[in-house]
Amino acid sequence: MKTLYVHSDYLEYAVKKRTPVADQITEEEKQGRWEEVLIDFISVEKQDEEDIEGMAKRAADDVLEVAKKVGAKSIVLYPYAHLSSSLSSPDAGRKMLRTMEDILRKEGAEVHRVPFGWYKAFKMSCKGHPLSELSREIRVTEKKRVEVEDFDPAALLKQVSKSKLSKGDLKENDHRIIGQRLDLFSFYDVAPGMVFWHPKGMAIRNALIELSREEHRKAGYREIRTPQVMSDILWKVSGHWGHYKDNIFLTNYDDRQFAVKPMNCPGGILVFKGRERSYRELPLRMLEFGDVHRVELSGVLSGLFRVIQFTQDDAHIYCTEGSLESEIVGVMALVDRFYKLFGFEYRMELSTRPESFMGDPALWDRAEAALRKALEDRGVKYEVNAGDGAFYGPKIDFKIKDSLGREWQTATIQLDFQMPERFQLEYVGDDGRMHRPIMLHRTVYGSLERFMGILLEHLNGNLPVWLAPVQLRIISFKDSNNQAAEAVHKRFFDLGYRVELDLSYGTVEGKIRDAELQKIPYIIVIGDKEEQSNTLAVRRHGTKAPRYGVKFEDFAKQLEEESDPHRAI
Repeated sequence: MKTLYVHSDYLEYAVKKRTPVADQITEEEKQGRWEEVLIDFISVEKQDEEDIEGMAKRAADDVLEVAKKVGAKSIVLYPYAHLSSSLSSPDAGRKMLRTMEDILRKEGAEVHRVPFGWYKAFKMSCKGHPLSELSREIRVTEKKRVEVEDFDPAALLKQVSKSKLSKGDLKENDHRIIGQRLDLFSFYDVAPGMVFWHPKGMAIRNALIELSREEHRKAGYREIRTPQVMSDILWKVSGHWGHYKDNIFLTNYDDRQFAVKPMNCPGGILVFKGRERSYRELPLRMLEFGDVHRVELSGVLSGLFRVIQFTQDDAHIYCTEGSLESEIVGVMALVDRFYKLFGFEYRMELSTRPESFMGDPALWDRAEAALRKALEDRGVKYEVNAGDGAFYGPKIDFKIKDSLGREWQTATIQLDFQMPERFQLEYVGDDGRMHRPIMLHRTVYGSLERFMGILLEHLNGNLPVWLAPVQLRIISFKDSNNQAAEAVHKRFFDLGYRVELDLSYGTVEGKIRDAELQKIPYIIVIGDKEEQSNTLAVRRHGTKAPRYGVKFEDFAKQLEEESDPHRAI
């Protein structure tokens, strides 16, 4: 049980709308007002059903104790579902409140109960003393003893503020070190395996997503978005329940079990299935930048490389057998185009049927043969990774090599005959009959988090202009140059560049040193000479000799060219 106590000058309520589980009430009970009250907002939880009588007794004792401390004239029991996401059944909740009311009356308390199951409008006036607001959790222990837990926000805050990053064994080019120095992201104990993205980190992330969006748009993909939490029924249909349940975060709502999605594909399938499809729409390519969550052992979590929450540039292609090979080749070409932009070398693997698989072995043989044919017809060198396919189909995996010689699995193409069958996907063929489409699952970045971590280490944080979180920084030589520096900053800002202005105290050398440490691609210094000649002094990151007398228009044109991600790194 979760409770919120508010010691109030008064409470007024009026019912507005009933729910299917609402109490039968009189006209008099539809509104009420009480003065000098301790309001007990109560969420009765599923676990409370184990011992309703014991919980009610302990909760009643607790509210009496608080009422005595604050000197409240009367007590109001207010059913309030919003304190918990794991509510009891309506009958159990109603019984708990009535039992509490009976106990309180027997103890001689003046007690009132707001109707259960109604939407209500209410007004109150909190007194504002140190005990006027108290949040508590009353729970049943393993021995079914009822206990009350007080929360100390100040003590808890120390845990909330604790950073997860330990630099002890990390190398200087580790993406976690780079991320901290450049103020890109952070990690905290309150969210293990999940990233807190800072503004500069979001700038990189958004640039990668926008590049992907544009490339996929050109390749004929259409973007979708699906829910984060979906019923366990969906995951049983897809097969993930039987093959992946241990990796799924589960929750409950309205007496139903739900899963925080570990994959994007079942939601995307429902988009396809949402209306009748025609052969004229195929191949249908749908892209989703979907956030997924997967249960991982805490010991394997590693910065951006191994996380619990991450974003996939997931896409699903629905096609016919006749267009299957061309679609596979099209994905290969898209991946190749992306990786050349970043200067990555890569190799390819064909991963075949695992021991734990779903579906007809004959369909697996067809799928493996189709992937093998696409690779060989294109003249691609590949290795076979026997038994490492997904449980629903074989796949082609892309392994990129970074500047440190390490290999990373990123992009993938997965051929799936199984899910179209399990979800009974259909389209109307040119013969007027219903046919089953073939489904391709594929990513390019894979995990956006992992790809960004790889990229940061690959480039040691020296990102190209188009990807840099701050593309240029404007520095004034002295205070009298501040106004001119501000004008230059505004011109670049109005052109859409990620630009910073440094008018801080200190030497120019110190300001330049700071910009260099932040790995900002361009530093522009505005002094008397630049102000008088209406030119720029431009310094490229990593160089010592600035260029003087640069015209704004010329440098803006250069920036425009370097802001094109298709320019080779």
